Amino acid sequence: MEKVLVNLTLAVVTEEIENILETYPQYPYQQAFSPSGLRQDLIAYVLSRIPNTYTAIESSESVPNKKVQVRCSSEQLLHIENLIHTGIRDVLHSYHHQDYCVPQTVGSGAKPAKWFR
Repeated sequence: MEKVLVNLTLAVVTEEIENILETYPQYPYQQAFSPSGLRQDLIAYVLSRIPNTYTAIESSESVPNKKVQVRCSSEQLLHIENLIHTGIRDVLHSYHHQDYCVPQTVGSGAKPAKWFR
């Protein structure tokens, strides 16, 4: 049987992000970090800064059907929560700097475009 590698830490981080985002205002935080927004960037931000735990399961098993819990110490959970709060700030900050760098023309169309932030 073929096995599939599953990141167990991902479930912990995803759940904590959902819990923490519920405490933030709808706009701009919950809206920006919606599943169709920057949530994947935030998850990647946190996962890249902590040790991850993996398991191998049979490919015939469904991941949701296999309940494997990762036990985190209070210290580890607090570290994840702090990274989420920091990540919310850093990811939004990074997004704003990338997204608002748009060309604007000054005067008539004859002049070259200038970049403003």
